[in-house]
Amino acid sequence: MSVAVWLTLAGCCAAAFCDVRSRRIPNWLTGSLALAALAVHALDGWKSLAVALAVMSGLTLLGTLVYARGGIGGGDVKLAISGSGLLSYPLFIPFLLYTAIAGGALAVIYLAFRPGSRPSLARTAVLAAGGLQGLPARRETLPYALAFAIGAIFVALSQSIAPFLRINLS
Repeated sequence: MSVAVWLTLAGCCAAAFCDVRSRRIPNWLTGSLALAALAVHALDGWKSLAVALAVMSGLTLLGTLVYARGGIGGGDVKLAISGSGLLSYPLFIPFLLYTAIAGGALAVIYLAFRPGSRPSLARTAVLAAGGLQGLPARRETLPYALAFAIGAIFVALSQSIAPFLRINLS
């Protein structure tokens, strides 16, 4: 396994711990991962650095749009950018795919065990009518860094003892 995979795994696990505990991902953590991504790929040459910067730039644009629509938290976007930058192309694609699958599974589990977070018919009707007055001021959130940690675990496994988990991109 490469240094980038190890760093991504360690960073995502640390972020998951912080996110589960406080529902926040520290900026110093995502910033450190982003700097590590630049350092690791700069050591591999300018082409590797350019690809990592392109991955990070593309995810910055996409993540900003998703964040602006309320689809994901800012710390989660920064974690996606820095983790994907570390893995770079082509490993960032399975990382994001495994993360999305884990996020969906975690959402189902979260809804099953947190009855207060389930959407009710009345809340859905209020939302459909365009009113937000009937909705609670604070919404339930899913610690999505946990999904990123699971995605990183699957990438690490695919690069070591479980090659059958590799996603063929050709």
